[in-house]
Amino acid sequence: MTYLDIISRKLFLAGITASTLAGCTSQERYDSSLDKRVLPTSLATRQQPTKSPDGNGVKQVRAEIPVAAAALLSPSPGETVPAVSDPRSSPAPLSLSDAIAVAYRLQPRLRVFLEGVVQSKGAETVALAPFLPTVSAGYSAGGFDLNVGGPSGPVGSQTFTFLPPAGVLPLGLNLSTGFELAELRVQWILADFGRRMGRYRQAELGVSVSQLQTDRAYQSVANEVALAYYQVLRARSLKRTAEEAVRRAEDDLDVAKKLEKGGVIEREKVLRSEVLLAQARRGLDAAEAGVDISVAALNLAIGLNVNTPTEVVGSPALPEFGLSLVDCLSQAVAQRRELEVAQLTIRSAQIGGQIARAEFRPKIVTDGALIDLQQSAPRAHADLAVGSIKLEWGLFEGDRRVGELRIADSKLRAAAAQAESMADTIAFQVNEAYRQLIAARRGIDRSKPAVEQAQEGYRLLRARAAKGDATPAEVTDAETSLTRAEQDYLNSTYDYLGALARLNFAMGNAAIPADSMASVPPGHP
Repeated sequence: MTYLDIISRKLFLAGITASTLAGCTSQERYDSSLDKRVLPTSLATRQQPTKSPDGNGVKQVRAEIPVAAAALLSPSPGETVPAVSDPRSSPAPLSLSDAIAVAYRLQPRLRVFLEGVVQSKGAETVALAPFLPTVSAGYSAGGFDLNVGGPSGPVGSQTFTFLPPAGVLPLGLNLSTGFELAELRVQWILADFGRRMGRYRQAELGVSVSQLQTDRAYQSVANEVALAYYQVLRARSLKRTAEEAVRRAEDDLDVAKKLEKGGVIEREKVLRSEVLLAQARRGLDAAEAGVDISVAALNLAIGLNVNTPTEVVGSPALPEFGLSLVDCLSQAVAQRRELEVAQLTIRSAQIGGQIARAEFRPKIVTDGALIDLQQSAPRAHADLAVGSIKLEWGLFEGDRRVGELRIADSKLRAAAAQAESMADTIAFQVNEAYRQLIAARRGIDRSKPAVEQAQEGYRLLRARAAKGDATPAEVTDAETSLTRAEQDYLNSTYDYLGALARLNFAMGNAAIPADSMASVPPGHP
């Protein structure tokens, strides 16, 4: 037995051993349920989400495009799409639902995710291709000139021949001719023990992940538009409060000047009223700037030019929210796309490990070829048809496959850890938004009576001041208290709406109620 035979035998045995170990080694198992990391510990076993306040069960939406966006982007034949006012072409004020619908059409970030779905589907088509046979054809034309010469002598009665590596050629041979060569080849992998199937399943999971990410992107845009919309309403309400504060300061200054002329108060009291008016006007300037900035931010969230004079409308009703924290967490478990993406990522990593293990196994390939050779001088042809079935088995590749297997197992562990981290983050987001919602709701309940009391106190002081029974300082304090109470009520109202939008987003809802707008504070039209 030669040294080369010994090496070949060792490599063959090493390949068989590695393949056996790869087949016997079981992958690490991970619990795909992430509920216990989101729900409270004592309630982690509750996997059925409670029903929403309207009585409808929680549904997991899985679509390439959310329903609202699909109706705008690609309506069905014969379907009538409701008209949506576009600030670029119509000065009509936008409702929240209209603003979200326009954002679905115009926001460029959404197109990035839609193209990601198209790319993932293309990757799925690429992964399907290895299941089909490959057919290739070739054609070549040319010529050759063969001249074999050199000194020769008789050996017995025979002529000496020259022996190159390609064959035996007689000396004195001179050939010159042209040729045409056409060939057709077909190859088909009959079995590769899971390689192709694993890659195709990974591509399928990639499509699902892209669709879920796209769906979540639409939710993100809707949430951003809602928050920006509420900020516009907040800024405009604060502007109205500032305008009212300026009007009251101007009235107080007029009263102070009349009292000074009558000798009731000193000049310094008038100067104090003038300072208060200047401060109110400065607050109005800041409120006007806040309105312009909030409108620009809304345009940015929608995808419009930031300089567009977008108008918004509001409704005097505040939405109620009756879910408990456990209900919110349960809905987040059922609806958050990120949790399903994390689980699909774990599954893809597991399939990657299966592919890495399949690389230790052989492949069975069948191929065939049809070759046609045409010779020009002398005129001749040769046809050749070849078919075969072969077994390909890489016995040793320098530990490349071992390294790929370790990488695949590491990706699985990393995906599992990332999924747990995502679950913790979602649980925190729901808790934070829920606590902020409760605090804002209580703030509304506490600030509304304060506005009514401050209004009545200011009215009474104004009446006393007109008779000279109240000092300007008391009137100024009452006016400042009224302005602060109105601002607190407005801020509590829009804090509640913003917290509600963030909580719905944290739970994975498609959008907040479209007609849930801010209430108008007392004393405002």
